[in-house]
Amino acid sequence: MQPKIGLQLYTLRDDLKADFAGTIRAVAQMGYEYIETTGFMGEHSPTMAHLLQETGLKIAGLGFDLSMLENEPQRVIDACRQWNGHYAVTFWIDEAQRQSADDWKRIAERFNCIGESLAAGSVPFLYHVHGYEFTEYDGTRGIDILMANTDPRYFNLEPDTYWVEYGGASAVEFCQQYADRIRALHLKDYISKPEMHDVEVGEGAIDMLAILRLAIQHQWEWLIVEQERYHRPPIEAAARCLQNIQRMLQNLQQEGHS
Repeated sequence: MQPKIGLQLYTLRDDLKADFAGTIRAVAQMGYEYIETTGFMGEHSPTMAHLLQETGLKIAGLGFDLSMLENEPQRVIDACRQWNGHYAVTFWIDEAQRQSADDWKRIAERFNCIGESLAAGSVPFLYHVHGYEFTEYDGTRGIDILMANTDPRYFNLEPDTYWVEYGGASAVEFCQQYADRIRALHLKDYISKPEMHDVEVGEGAIDMLAILRLAIQHQWEWLIVEQERYHRPPIEAAARCLQNIQRMLQNLQQEGHS
């Protein structure tokens, strides 16, 4: 199974503000088949429904904040059904809620509850890693506490290669460690430490070939491109990321056949 490639729309946030419809069309023209975006796409909902139909783009996953996931799980399920989103993901835990090992155990408990609620509507629940999870509490990282105390039936990961490295870990090693808990992956690259300026996927410091090899080996379904800072226009950067990934996947395929 080849992974499906999507674009996190945050990559093109300024373009979307300037020309929503034109930007969505551009994403489809680049060759992306999927997009990841947040929640209900608010004021853009009718436009988005029309654009998805017109371009053939599909939703990979939808992002929601924790309070909505906890308090209105049915709304999340309904949104994923309406948009045919394949998973619900949350991107952030407030700092006040992650101050200790016990806090991370509490988060694990909350995540299990959310995941169980969403599973009733057949929606997988994922968490996007942002770097702060690698803080240690008495020698154990927050992320390891979270994973040890969550049920893989109800909760899994969407690591972000950039933020894993920002947190001080190796993206390749982390992805190997939790290979069986990864359902989607944000591919984001950077030039070098310590500044860590974003660069197009496959052109930076992260061994993206090794990451993609793991993705194929473990059959992770979703590879989501994201870039937050640029050296070229964001639309160009997004297109280049996709071309790089496709080229690397092709090389791996040939490698597999040789």
